[in-house]
Formats: sequence, C-alpha cells, structure tokens
Amino acid sequence: MKKKVILSGLMTLIALAGLSQVSLSYYLPKEISYNNKIPTPEEFTGHQVGEWHITHDKLYYYMLRLSEISDRAVWEEYGKSHEGRPLGNLIISSSENISKLDYLRKEHVSLSDPAVSGNIDISDMPVFIKLGYGVHGNESSAQNASMLAAYYLIAGLGEEIDNLLENAVILIDPCLNPDGLQRHSTWVNMYKSKNLNPDEASIEFNEAWPGGRTNHYWFDLNRDYIMLQQPESVGRVKSFHKWKPNINTDHHEMGAGSTFFFQPGVRTRENPLTPDENYELVTEIAEYHIKYLDNIGSLYYSEEVFDDYYFGKGSAYPDIHASVGILFEQAGVKGHLRETSAGTISFPFAIKNQFTVSLSTLEAGLKMREKLLQHQKDFYTEVIDLAANDQVKGYVFSEPNDRARTAHFIENLLYHQIKVYRLGKDISAGGRNYLAGESYYVPLNQPEYRYIKSMFEIITKFEEKVFYDISTWVLPYSFNIPYSSVGSMKGITALKGPEVFVPPFAKGSLRASRDAYGYMFEWNEYYSPRALYRLLDEGLKVRVATAGFLYDDGEFKRNFRNGTIMIPAYGQVIGRDVLYELMKDIVAEAGITVFGVATGHTPEGIDLGSNSFVTLKKPEVVVFIGGSVRSGDAGEIWHMLDQRFNIPVTMINPESSRSLNLDKYNVLILTGSPSLSETKIEDIKRWNRNGGTIVAYKRGNSFIARNKMAPVKVKPSPEIENIGDVSYADRSALFSVHRIPGTIFETRLDLTHPLCYGYARNTLPVFKNSSSAYELNSDLFANPVVYTGNPLLSGYSSDKNIENISGSAFASVFPAGRGRIISIYDNTNFRAIWFGTSKIFMNSLFFGQLIRSGRRWDEE
Repeated sequence: MKKKVILSGLMTLIALAGLSQVSLSYYLPKEISYNNKIPTPEEFTGHQVGEWHITHDKLYYYMLRLSEISDRAVWEEYGKSHEGRPLGNLIISSSENISKLDYLRKEHVSLSDPAVSGNIDISDMPVFIKLGYGVHGNESSAQNASMLAAYYLIAGLGEEIDNLLENAVILIDPCLNPDGLQRHSTWVNMYKSKNLNPDEASIEFNEAWPGGRTNHYWFDLNRDYIMLQQPESVGRVKSFHKWKPNINTDHHEMGAGSTFFFQPGVRTRENPLTPDENYELVTEIAEYHIKYLDNIGSLYYSEEVFDDYYFGKGSAYPDIHASVGILFEQAGVKGHLRETSAGTISFPFAIKNQFTVSLSTLEAGLKMREKLLQHQKDFYTEVIDLAANDQVKGYVFSEPNDRARTAHFIENLLYHQIKVYRLGKDISAGGRNYLAGESYYVPLNQPEYRYIKSMFEIITKFEEKVFYDISTWVLPYSFNIPYSSVGSMKGITALKGPEVFVPPFAKGSLRASRDAYGYMFEWNEYYSPRALYRLLDEGLKVRVATAGFLYDDGEFKRNFRNGTIMIPAYGQVIGRDVLYELMKDIVAEAGITVFGVATGHTPEGIDLGSNSFVTLKKPEVVVFIGGSVRSGDAGEIWHMLDQRFNIPVTMINPESSRSLNLDKYNVLILTGSPSLSETKIEDIKRWNRNGGTIVAYKRGNSFIARNKMAPVKVKPSPEIENIGDVSYADRSALFSVHRIPGTIFETRLDLTHPLCYGYARNTLPVFKNSSSAYELNSDLFANPVVYTGNPLLSGYSSDKNIENISGSAFASVFPAGRGRIISIYDNTNFRAIWFGTSKIFMNSLFFGQLIRSGRRWDEE
C-alpha cells in the first residue's frame, strides 16, 4: 500500500459538527434508504448518537430489540462481565442465511480443519466478519458507532445491502468491556453541560482514578487474549473459535491530539509466526479505508507506531488463527467537545470515523471474500508441512508438586483449541525425566501449530528491538512448570496417551479420621493460601513449620518441608467433630490434600510441638490506591486476593488516609508512591516498628526509599552506548533498544526463607518489564530471591541490561523494629497469568510475620 496522509482544513468543520446536535443523516451513507419499521438509535435510547455517551444497558437492549424485530439478526450471548453485564454478538446476515446459520457456521469452521477443507468449495460461501467495539471502556466513540453499524445493516434497503448480507455473516460485538464503559459514560455524562465546554482542563475530560479504560478489577482486556484470566476474554475467545471470522476489527481511541490510525502497522515488527499473506491482506483492506476516509475528508495515517508482535491483543490474536485482525485508533474525545493541540474535535465526528471504517471493512470483506476464505483454508493446510519440517515435534511438561497450576495451564491451552494428551510413556528430554502418570504432551502436528510455537518457543535473539508490548510469553515459565521440547524419536506416536478434554483440577482429599490428633497440609499447592485463610478466619490456631521433618506413626509416613501447615485438633474454639467437617469443606474448596496425624512425635526433624512450628496471625490487609498508584498493579493484587484466595482487602485513597486506623491491620501493601501527609507517614513508621508488615511492591519501593524507611537502592542504569553516526530521527528507536519491554529472567531462591516456602526448586522464572535493577541488602539473610548470574531466559534485553540485572535483588527484606519491610521489586502477579511467582507475594502476606533479621525464631 502506498502510504498516504491526507491534509485538509477539516478541523474547523469537526468543531462545528460538535457545536450543535447532529442528525442521523450526518453519519449514514446518503445513497441508502432505511426501513422505517426499524427503530433508530435515537427512537430507542431517547437521544441522538453522540449527543450523550451511550450507557451499556441502553446499548445492550437496543441490540436485543433489533434481534427481536428483524429476521436479519440474532443475538448470541457469549458471557458476562464481572459485574454481570451481558457480552455477545449481534449476528447479521440475509434472512435466508440466518435461517441456516448453524449450517453455515459449521461449514465455515471446517475450512480450519485440513483433514476436510480440501473438499470444500468456497465459491458460494459467505465471508464472516467480526466488528469489535471498545475493549477499553473510555474509548467510547467505538461503542457508540456500533449502534450505527447495526442500524445500517438491519434497516438498510436496496441492492447494495442485499448483496452484502447474502454474501457475508457479520458479527457485531457492540461493547467488549461493559463495566469500563459504564464507569466512563457515567462520568462524562455527569459533567456534560448544555453549552459544551471544550476546555481540556474541565473535569469532564479527567476521569477519577482508575478511569473507565479497564474492567472491574482494573485489567486491560486488550492484553488478556493469551492470558484469558478475565471472564470477558474467556467468553470472547470461545466465541472467536466458534465462528472463526475472516476479518476481526478492533476499534480503539488514542491521544486527543492525534488523527486516525488503521493497520498495517510497522512491517518490521510483525511476529515472524504470522504468514506474510496476512500483511498483504491487511494492506489490501487498507485501500478501502483510504477511499472511505478520503470521502469524508478525515486525517489519518498507517504503517507507524503500532505493531502486532504480541498475539495477546485484539488485533493480533486473529492473525495467528487465520483471521485478519485490524486495529483502528481514533483521536479520543473522552467527552463531548474537546480542544486539542490539533484543533477542536467533537464526539460525533469521532463516532463517524469509527462507523466509516466499519463500512470500509464490510466492503473490503465483500470484495475480497474468496481471497479471505482461501487464506483461512491455506493457513491451516500449510500446518501439515510446517510441522513435518520442524525439528521439534512437540512439548512435554509435568508439575507433580502443584496440581492446580498444572490444571490452570492445561485450561489455558484448551481455551485456545490446543490438543493436550496425557503422556503415553516415560521419557527423558531436556535433561529431565517425565513420568507417564503425571506428565502431559502437546504435539506440534495439529491445527494450532503456529500458536503453540508462540507459547512454548524460547527466543532471545531479535532483529527488531522495538516492541509495542511484551517481547515474550512462554506460558510454561509463567506457570513455573518444567517442560522440554521433543524431537524426532523412535516410537514418538506412543507419547500420545488419552486426550485431555477437561482441565484436571483436583477435588481435594481429607486423609484423616475424626479422632485425629491434628491435621497438616503442604504449602506447595497453589490454593493452599485459600485453605489457610479460611482456617484463620474461622478463628482457629494454625501453625507453620519453619523446618522440615519426617512424620511416621507406623501407618502413615511422609517427609514434610518447611511451610507445612499444622492444625491441632485440641484447644480450638470448635470441637473435634466440627473441625473434621470444616476440614472436609476446606479440601473441597481448595482442592488440596489434608493429612490427619495421630501423634505429635516425629522420628526425624522437629516435633509438632516444637517452637519451630510458629503460630500464625490472620493477615488483615490494607492497600493504598488512587493517585500515582498504577491501577493495573493494584488491580492484579485485588483480583488475586479476592477471586483466587477469598481474602478481603481494604483499599484506601490517600485523601481518606487521615482517619485511617492502621492498628486494625497487620499488612500494608504499597504498590505506588501515595501522596500522604507527614503525620500519616510517621504513623506508618510507628505501626511498622511495632510489628506491622509493609509489602513494598514495584513502584512502592520509591515511597520506602524517599521516606528513608529502608535502604532501598537502585543500581545505576547502564549508559546508552555511543554507536556512532545517529540522527535526531533515531532517538526514539535508540532509547527503545535499552528498554526491557517484558522479558523472562531466572532467579535463585533460598528455599529455607519464609518468602520461598512452597517452592520445590531453587530456580524460578520471573517476569520483568522494567530496566531498573536493585542492590542487594547488606544483611546476609535478607535477599531470598536474587537474579542469577546469567539470568535471561526468553525475550529481549540488551547485553548491558542483562549484565546490570545479573546478581541483583528480586526481593529483599529490611528489619524495622518488631516489624519488617518486604521489598518485591518486580511483578509477581503480571496480568494474573504468572501463577509461578504469585506464591512469593502470598508468602509475604502470611509469613512476613515470621521473618527475623539474623536471629533464631525462639530468641524473640
């Protein structure tokens, strides 16, 4: 595509469009007539499109109403948001196609199966097009445009519309993030004036923290297509694979002073697993956007800034699944009329741009129908040869120490249509032994060959060193699951045991009698914190082992490690029978194994009554949010505690901290640098010295350092190399080379330290998306997690950054009177997918109270 940037004097017209209410004709093509029996958006909602920001309830019920009164459309719900709002597609086609929709869908999906696609004639098949609006809730020109697209397709009359609907099945997803849209629309509508005020300083354009971009738990849903940790994304990806659209649009907004962007993006930053044909199709489709945007005089650009390297975005995930993902970025108004550095921009005009490229996409899909269907067919047919020529034939993995992490990993693979098998025989691969009874096998010879490669393949060498998002997403590392690639070998077909169709979550087991002396469970299982919190919340006395021991009562024998949880049956607030029933509930709820014991005596190691079994206090957690705190960091913590471990967390804005009584809590989480009064800072120091635990997480360590609460020291950043002849135009790329965009490194663990309880191996993959590196604490016992000497595992990092990170601290502990400060410098909870490192964070909440500086536990 020849790159074009159209210059015009349109900014004045844009401003004028927003100074008065526009009519529906402002948006719609002039040459189309409309069925007056179909309600317009204004007739249904009570206001014209763009007059107010649409709320999710009105948008949803409009789509539902259209499906009820038209034989061109059906509504299919695919999920609900955290707040219970429906997610779905308004599926539109000719009435004849709608009557046989399931047949058309199955025939279309068959193109993705190379075993049958060769016999399918595509000449008369409809193209499937998905129009997806507003994964970021406060980019609402997208969601508002979805009403226009739906009305145009359902009410439109004439040969042009009929031809489109006869040859296309169109899925309109009107709002990808209902909870975020509801927050944002409430905000901007609340501050709208009758006389629109475009002053950017107005509160209308400055949402209160956390804003409407994210979902209920403040997750960016446009980064969750690989991770699938939020219900909106799980439902959407299931729907994607159900329909496998040939085009998948992703409508966004960007900075208010920008114009309009459409793909293709930066060619050199495409993921090499994406076939070249995809880029060629995107480029051809872009010609239609050019024609349509030229027609309305809009400014635009392409082939800059954005890329599709990371497959976890809405415009990139389709590319690795035979679809063509298209990113649209409209200058964001985030209000109704706004002054910007580029002129005044109105909400109606932003909506018009989004609707206009919806129309151009539909025309492109129609004109390129057979080419798009052939691409889908070829994409999966090529997999046969790609797999046959690949030296790697599959991947084997096993994690017998934690069934829940394994099950969640397999759950993710199954969501992405990846076939998983139980390992059919014992093998040795990559220096590890994998046993058939506890291991799994993912062969590469299957339709999702390319996607499997993206999730398992380790890459550390890159031609392109600039990334819009993260540079690696090796999922076995994020789950801390050992895995190995398997090459050609004799009897390789025997590796495929029974296929796994359901994630193998453990049901839990109580191996005890009612008259047990006590109960024990190990800390290695992912959901052990859920069980421990439930016990403490019930008011029970619970102890943790700070050393290992062998238990053997003649009938039951087992080695237990530090971190083992012990619940005495005697001396509790409830009787032994009630305790037994409670333990049954807990094993079912957490999916763990609990062992009953008959005696407190052990033949080796500590006895159950030893002082090395320390009584635990229930964590009472408070976290500062708002202000300079990144909502994503706080949201990951909130989500993990609330959704996974059923632990309540008190969230406090700095503005309301004056009345905060810290003595109600024993754990304070700092995820950023809140603006607090000197009085409150001194109160925190007092509370900390008196025994409170501060968990300084990522940017929270700057608060600790600035207020001289602990000697947190950042290592000097590597100097940017003088690489000779560079120009001013190279400055951005040069600085990007020295960023760490999202890379996986290796750390070494002190398995005897409370922060590392539950880990079985002394090395741990971690995720890092900051080039900052931290000095080790001078205390010999205070650096339980340290980057190894050769830390890079996968992803991009400059050599100087690798050298700087080598041997630096991932987590440190600083004494503070009877309390302590636990500094976690990098992200243990990244996008909720790093199941492998979240245990470090949970240990800081439960076991921070155990940590002492250079003294024995019984010296206190």
